Amino acid sequence: MEIKCSEEECKGKNIESIITMVKEVLEMGELIVYPTETLYGLGTDATRPDLIDKVRNVKGTPTEQGISIAYLDIEHAAEFLGDIPELAWELAEKFTPGPLTTVIEKDGKTEGIRIPNQPLTRKIIEDFGPITATSANKHGAPSSIDISTAKTQLGDDVLLYLNCGVCKIGQGTTVVKVDERVELLREGAISKEELGDVVGC
Repeated sequence: MEIKCSEEECKGKNIESIITMVKEVLEMGELIVYPTETLYGLGTDATRPDLIDKVRNVKGTPTEQGISIAYLDIEHAAEFLGDIPELAWELAEKFTPGPLTTVIEKDGKTEGIRIPNQPLTRKIIEDFGPITATSANKHGAPSSIDISTAKTQLGDDVLLYLNCGVCKIGQGTTVVKVDERVELLREGAISKEELGDVVGC
């Protein structure tokens, strides 16, 4: 199933019906493809480990590779993750909502924090809660900057596709690992020079 939503509609107040439908799909434990400012994402209820495994299986993601989670803001992430390093708060204040994924260590495993800057997706997270924030493509295949690419790769494994046109940025997030310092894992939409202006990398 595919729903089209223009940018103006995404920002408007008359998308309650879309939000309601998305929530119903997520509550069923199904997958959605949703827009972000960078790439289309593959989303499901991020509080259920079995559904995160489902995302891995659909994408063909290696078991050891983490799946980032989309939150409304850094405070929202802290509600679920507990203590978050101070440097992560500083980066969030400067670059989010926006194209940054912050990886932290929690209880012996890594957690990826993504705070998207797309109005429809932000309303979904606000209404439903955290959702998975991995790109909507098969592992190793081209990333989806439009819905047709996602549909070609993921097909009927996804129940609901939210088509909001071509993603504005069209490249992946910048990924950093944060503890006492900031380590650049992948340079994306935010350059290492921009990061360096805020904290040392």
